[in-house]
Amino acid sequence: MQKTSTHKVVEVALLVLALAVGLATLGCYVAAAGPGYGAEVEVNGPPPPVQEDVVVASPGPDYVWIGGYWDWDVGARNFVWRAGRWERPPHREAHWIAGRYEFRNGHHYFHRGHWDREH
Repeated sequence: MQKTSTHKVVEVALLVLALAVGLATLGCYVAAAGPGYGAEVEVNGPPPPVQEDVVVASPGPDYVWIGGYWDWDVGARNFVWRAGRWERPPHREAHWIAGRYEFRNGHHYFHRGHWDREH
């Protein structure tokens, strides 16, 4: 018996649903935050101490240095070090907001770094 296109769509939908349920069971979540804020992720604990970072020469006048930082890797369920880098802001009014960790109501949260519009 050949599968119809409807059967294929249902199979893909079930696969997507199974992946979503699997990710939800990893023990952390990503929630969209309000305007001007990065995503909040529930994590296992605080990040390790910040590592030394070497600032290299800027590739051009429009670039901003983003210092190295610990970021949460959802798949690995652990913090990973992101080396410092030069990055061009997405628009002229943008500035980098560094990520931050907080302990709130008995849970550990990490707010990812992100570009934000200046006020």
